[in-house]
Amino acid sequence: MVDPALILSLAWIEAQATTLASCVQQQEAETELMKDGGCPFISTEVPESGEGRRAEVRYLAARKVELENATEAEILLEKIATTPAISLAGVVAKLAVVVREAEDNSDLSEFPLPHIRSALADLRRLTDETIGDDFPTLPGCDRSIGSIFEQPASSIAAWRAFRAWSQGDDEAYRTWTDTFRTLQSARQ
Repeated sequence: MVDPALILSLAWIEAQATTLASCVQQQEAETELMKDGGCPFISTEVPESGEGRRAEVRYLAARKVELENATEAEILLEKIATTPAISLAGVVAKLAVVVREAEDNSDLSEFPLPHIRSALADLRRLTDETIGDDFPTLPGCDRSIGSIFEQPASSIAAWRAFRAWSQGDDEAYRTWTDTFRTLQSARQ
């Protein structure tokens, strides 16, 4: 069975490439329109044949295609965050999408947290390692993650902060992070 997260990630990459190509076409049409004395901030409706200038028609059509392609890529990006991976290849594909989108995106207001949390949930599920109140052991090591920290109180606070972050509980994350910082400061 092919991983649905992998299929969506590949579809997103294709949609991104299509969006970039349509962006180039829209920019070329905009340049042509401006050379022809037009303004790219005109109506969003494509004039019916015979109406308007050829450059206007080409620009509006290219702009419409670019917006449609960008919308399709955005929809796929959202679906990736809500589709569980069923293999490590699917998780890798999801994270590759996150990296590529983060590099191209200057507005990271919500992105990439839902995608990262989704990939973390996939990894926990695929490795059968649930995050609970106990401290899981490290692979190939007899020590738990909690034992890596020097003080038990700070290790509990750090683990609880990580647990809250991975579950998307921002309030608990801030509380446990502040607790961890306080314990670390008191230690020094």
